[in-house]
Amino acid sequence: MTTMTATINAPNTTSSLLEWATLETSQNPTDTLDQSPTISTPIARAPLDADLAAVHQGIPLLDIGTDKKRATYREFVNSLFTLENTLRGHEDTVTYEERDIPGPAGPMRATIFRPKHATRSVEATPGVLHIHGGGLTSGNRFLGLTMIDWVESLGAVLVTAEYRLAPEHPHPAPLEDSYAALQWMGAHAADLGFNPQRFIITGGSAGGNLAAGVALLARDRNGPALCAQLLTYPWVDDRIDSPSIHQYGDIAPVTKDSLIETSAMAFGEQHQHADMYTAPGRATDLSGLPPTLIDVGEADIFRDQDVAYASGLWRGGVSTELHVWPGAWHGFDVFVPDAPVSRRAAAARLDWLHKLLDRPDRV
Repeated sequence: MTTMTATINAPNTTSSLLEWATLETSQNPTDTLDQSPTISTPIARAPLDADLAAVHQGIPLLDIGTDKKRATYREFVNSLFTLENTLRGHEDTVTYEERDIPGPAGPMRATIFRPKHATRSVEATPGVLHIHGGGLTSGNRFLGLTMIDWVESLGAVLVTAEYRLAPEHPHPAPLEDSYAALQWMGAHAADLGFNPQRFIITGGSAGGNLAAGVALLARDRNGPALCAQLLTYPWVDDRIDSPSIHQYGDIAPVTKDSLIETSAMAFGEQHQHADMYTAPGRATDLSGLPPTLIDVGEADIFRDQDVAYASGLWRGGVSTELHVWPGAWHGFDVFVPDAPVSRRAAAARLDWLHKLLDRPDRV
């Protein structure tokens, strides 16, 4: 096993994102990601968080409706969410290793993060599988990797892997790839250096869709046991009919129009009639799943489906904590990580994990 370190010289992700949005829309206003449209009909809704609203004008919409736009957006995301940016500020505390792991259609690239100065025994070390977002149509294993702090704070082994993207590879390809990553990680717990009884899965947005689906597959296929799932603003339902979609359907980065477009690409033949693994919000029995934390913003297009999913978990007897952050829009903590509400959300997630892992009945 080879441990490597990185030289950090990449630009700040958030500032680059906002600069890119402004530059692209000013240079190519008809051939790039559109900005939020003006609301013509008043809609009753709570205001945006003041700190988030200050930068929201620069957040681009996820417009990937043509091959050209999709290629442009993928290139943009991949240029921002890199290993170098992920490790920024963690060079002295985190090491990483790159591996190819087996997937249903061939090798998948994975990055493994570990504490540079481990203080926990293997028995006390948690393992975290992160699944990236991006609407199932874009993104890479570093997108949304805000939990890099967990490597140091929890002493965790963190694995994040690629998966095939739609529309070239619609569901169930991304789901089966992600489940393969779970299986690989569970089978190699000793090699990776974590206790399989402290196995956590996490994902945001489309990554939350996959994380929730993988947890259901693990339950129903007798796969690796999970001790927790942490889902940030997960896209758990393919139905586009909730009040929050109508309230905040014009709020970047994900709008109702872009959601309709992305859903058709992501779900393929299952579009509008997905099964419970590709759209966990359709599941009627969520019993047997691990303790869950769901985090979503009040101004998030996925708010209502996430609240409904939490209710389904409660009905199934699953210990579930739900956080709805006032005035926060989709992806707020990734786009504006230093905003007070983003910091509170990050602290609450870490606190939940600490309490879960420190329980007397936890190894």
